[in-house]
Amino acid sequence: MGNETLFKEFHSYVKKDIISFFSKKMCQKFEIYFNEINKWSNTLNLISIKNKKDIIYRHFCDSLYATKVINSITNNKSSYLNIADIGTGSGMPGIPVKISLPDIKLTLVESITKKCRFLENINNKLRLNIKILNKRAEEIGHDLMYRQKYDFVLSRAVSKFSPNLEISIPLLKVGGHFIIYKTKESIENLKEGIPSIKNILKCLGVKLEQTIFYNLPEQKLNYCVLIFKKYKNTPSLFPRRSEEIYKKSL
Repeated sequence: MGNETLFKEFHSYVKKDIISFFSKKMCQKFEIYFNEINKWSNTLNLISIKNKKDIIYRHFCDSLYATKVINSITNNKSSYLNIADIGTGSGMPGIPVKISLPDIKLTLVESITKKCRFLENINNKLRLNIKILNKRAEEIGHDLMYRQKYDFVLSRAVSKFSPNLEISIPLLKVGGHFIIYKTKESIENLKEGIPSIKNILKCLGVKLEQTIFYNLPEQKLNYCVLIFKKYKNTPSLFPRRSEEIYKKSL
């Protein structure tokens, strides 16, 4: 299948099933993003790529579910929101969200310098005006420039649930929302799923508000996004040092 046909399908699917305002201009930006991922993946391990459709559906469409959630929470008034994407890697979900919601202020947090160079490249090519931080999220969680400054924090790539919450929630304003991507199977896991995070939610001052389940074309797994809302200030202890976070979950 040629790229032209592929992106026609992509545009049609997103407009029908994810965000109704998805435009051809937005789709053109995704095509540039797609080409750069393919080019850079020859020398840099950005994402797992099985085929072209995998990038489109597993990564682009999946990322756009955050846009759908943000619009739902804000009643389509997303302009000038301050949003951070932690452990962003190749820029997802943050860059797809920024393409679809161009008026947001977006910060991408990525600790691997080579990946940050790719992000700077995309930022320049698409003229997105994104802030890129080559730091670990647990570092900026204690920096007053970033701590409790964001309306939304997004996380798609960080795997373990409890550490992910601990490094993300300190960045949220009170009243802000944390959107995390999981599979249905992973959140039902007794050791690492929802049953395992009850204590840390109380410690950090957040509550699980909603879980949205969905399926993606060409994909076998059952996916979901979980939306947490912050109701009080996070104690200054959090996030702990990296070795403590990953060694001893709360």
